[in-house]
Amino acid sequence: MNRLVDEFLSSSPFALTTKKTYARILNDLAAQSEIQRWTACDLLGFIQSKQWGNSRQCVALAASQRFLRWRFGEHHAALAAKLKRVRPRPQRVLTIEKALELLASFDTSCAKGARDLAIAALALDTGLRCSELCRLRITDIDLDNRRLSVIVKGGQWGFGVFSEQTSQYIREWIAFRKGSSEALFVSTRTWTQLVPGGLQKIVEGWGLSIGIKLSPHDLRRSFATLATIFGAPSRMVQVAGRWSDISMVERYTRSLQLDIITPYLPVSQLVGARTNHSQTEG
Repeated sequence: MNRLVDEFLSSSPFALTTKKTYARILNDLAAQSEIQRWTACDLLGFIQSKQWGNSRQCVALAASQRFLRWRFGEHHAALAAKLKRVRPRPQRVLTIEKALELLASFDTSCAKGARDLAIAALALDTGLRCSELCRLRITDIDLDNRRLSVIVKGGQWGFGVFSEQTSQYIREWIAFRKGSSEALFVSTRTWTQLVPGGLQKIVEGWGLSIGIKLSPHDLRRSFATLATIFGAPSRMVQVAGRWSDISMVERYTRSLQLDIITPYLPVSQLVGARTNHSQTEG
């Protein structure tokens, strides 16, 4: 890693995942010549030359400008660069039917099935991220009062609640659990703490078993969507999911918001009215 990039990241309170993302971008930036003299056009040209999607470009711009401000001060010309953030299309979420199918797909007579059911249920109840599920320790969870605490994105403590049924699933997993790891969720082969890459593959396997694509973050989005379907106000979902901005809840439930109008779509109403009119005349 470039020494200056390392110093910048070490002096900033970014989450580990953010530091890894920024490092890949900034090492490339720092290797460019004469960045001290770059204009806004130069910085945008560098970012757009990578053929990244809009979301990645916006992350790259934020990372680059933070680094340039840290390295050269507030008057660097490239700090004037702007990118329009394109609103992303709705992302994958589980329907009620697929969520039920997923929960029913695990063989709870074995350790792996009991563990996977506990993870899936806890993710759907709390919206915990992949890294947070892996980081969760046995001592961080209160099964009687159905509460948990865990270090979340940004390095702060976050809190969550879960259902009585999920509490029971976790108890059943703990009855199988072995090893000395403090982590709640461990490998059923080595009994060591699960890591995000491993959990990603596990969840992808769940999706294949029910015929869909599935990732850990799909479960976080599904928490927001399903809780909304079942009547939770957006503000309540925001607090329970530990989002600092309610716009994230609105983004995750966008497809649901579109579905609300389905019973009122004009063509189906017109066809229905015509059918009723024909039957009346007959």
